Amino acid sequence: MTRRRTISPLVAAWVLVLVTFGGLILWLSLTAEAPETGTAEVTHEQSPLEQQAQAGEEKSASENIIILSGPEDSLPADNQPDAAEDSHGNDTAETTSEDSTPATQLPYTKFMSLKEVPNPGLMVQGKDGPLPVLGPDGLVSWQEYARPHEDLSIAPRIAIIVKGIGLNTDQSEQAIKRLPGEMDIAITPYGRNLQDWVDLGREFGHEALLLVPMEPLNYPENDPGPHTLMAGYSMRDNMNRLMWVLSRVTGYVGILNEMGSKFTASENAIHPILEELHGRGLMFVDSRSSRYSIAAKYARRLGMPRALNNRFIDNIVSEEEIQTRLKELENTARTYGAALGIARPFPLTIEQLDAWARTLPEKGIQLVPVTAIANRQPIK
Repeated sequence: MTRRRTISPLVAAWVLVLVTFGGLILWLSLTAEAPETGTAEVTHEQSPLEQQAQAGEEKSASENIIILSGPEDSLPADNQPDAAEDSHGNDTAETTSEDSTPATQLPYTKFMSLKEVPNPGLMVQGKDGPLPVLGPDGLVSWQEYARPHEDLSIAPRIAIIVKGIGLNTDQSEQAIKRLPGEMDIAITPYGRNLQDWVDLGREFGHEALLLVPMEPLNYPENDPGPHTLMAGYSMRDNMNRLMWVLSRVTGYVGILNEMGSKFTASENAIHPILEELHGRGLMFVDSRSSRYSIAAKYARRLGMPRALNNRFIDNIVSEEEIQTRLKELENTARTYGAALGIARPFPLTIEQLDAWARTLPEKGIQLVPVTAIANRQPIK
């Protein structure tokens, strides 16, 4: 007979103990890893406190930044001034770090009405109308008609000129009444009741410049209009045209060239014009319609108050393009201390400029009239 083998109760008990002990060890090892996995997930998704803080930051940002939906000679994208050349003139090339902010919050805008124009001591009657002249005791138009501003030297400065005011009634009125008074308006010499636009602009705090049409390279395909200053004309003919333009209105701080990529690149053409304008106490703003413009350099040689355009803001009228150009202006202002942009009174441009201006205080950037950046930009 075969003997039947049985398992000893003692052996069975030891086996049960070992299995139980092994299972306990396995369970402990698995539960020990769980907190690490859970912590990693919480860190990635953010804790409730972090989520609340981030929500607060996003809410704060959304309250200050309004995101809206919605040919002429153009300044090359890489046409930036060279700071190294600043040592050759009196220009101040201020350098401000990007994260520097003033001790006090900068105002978005300060409403003020500018005094009525003209000052009788700063004008004479010409054959076509009133003309600006030097006044008594060193009085000059570019200072007398300037918008006062608070000098916050630690803040980068940006000036904006909205040109073509007077061509379209609705657009001109919207630009004057909606945009901050720190932004300048540039009056076209063509149109009716142009003095009314200067007066309305000053009522809302805007300095005024006068557009002077100058010959572009592709003239006459691209024509700034009658009374355009031409590089091939005699000095006398150009002076007659200039006097006609200057007599359209009174009370402007200076002139801005309309087009002029050919004219401003010609020494013989631009030099006598700048001398005439300087002798009348006016500021010159070079639109830089060409990288070959020498106008700002010659203005500096004459000791003439001057500024130069860094960006055409709305050559392409789209929200993305306008915001890109404005961001580039901010970077230029932080690098060199001052920057200037030129725009037109399109409805989308007005909306974008108004929204953008409201973001400048939190960025530590000061919006100023163009007279407040006179001689502050390095000239390339």
